[in-house]
Amino acid sequence: MLSEKDPLTCPRILVVDDETHCVETLRTMLQRKYPSFTQIRGATSVALAREMIARYEPELVFLDVEMPHQNGFDLLKSLEQISFDVVFTTAYEHYAIKAIKFNALDYLLKPFSMKELEAAVQKYIHKRNAAYPTDYALEGFLSNLRQPASLPKKIALPTLRGLIFTPVEQIIRCEAKDNYSKVYLVDGSAHLVSKTLKEFEYLLEDMQFFRVHYSHLINLQHICRYIQGNGGHVLMSDGSTIEVSRRRKSEFLKRTSQL
Repeated sequence: MLSEKDPLTCPRILVVDDETHCVETLRTMLQRKYPSFTQIRGATSVALAREMIARYEPELVFLDVEMPHQNGFDLLKSLEQISFDVVFTTAYEHYAIKAIKFNALDYLLKPFSMKELEAAVQKYIHKRNAAYPTDYALEGFLSNLRQPASLPKKIALPTLRGLIFTPVEQIIRCEAKDNYSKVYLVDGSAHLVSKTLKEFEYLLEDMQFFRVHYSHLINLQHICRYIQGNGGHVLMSDGSTIEVSRRRKSEFLKRTSQL
């Protein structure tokens, strides 16, 4: 929890949302939970938000994804430098959420509760106390947005030592480790990542990845050989042999036939 001696007790906050009542609701929620948060300003358009960022230099921005004319992503792409943390807010659980989660950024799905808001603020405080680079995840996110769809994307892997950005094509496989996953890369390294295998399946399902077993998600591009059996096994490019469950065998063979 925050204390009065904490330098983060009064961050400069900007709430960007095209609906005025959403700006005021979030301002009220923040001040109710954190009375010391007195420097909260609002902007109802991307153009106004850009001006306020230059003049006000916020440390934390709550940014609505969907807005008329220009959206929250357009705002970030238009800035030469990003020196603030971002919590995205949106009422639409679609591609935008996947893009945000792909880069390990924070978001709130409207309507959100006080508990969810508090969790987002505490993440911001933790990152600042840990001297975590503010624009690291955002730069990776913006880099992905700027790339043509045909180019390989980079995904943020949140590890105990910070974020590791790696091209998706360099991931050979992911293995479930309780509430974590172990990610194996082409350079021979393996990283314990604070995402479940279900999360990786959600993020990578459109990128030639397939969950062959409840404990294993594999990159179909790195299969060297399939060995027949009840479910069978696949030999991966890193030399590992991964079991294919019987109930996933039919869908697996269908997917591999389309490669």
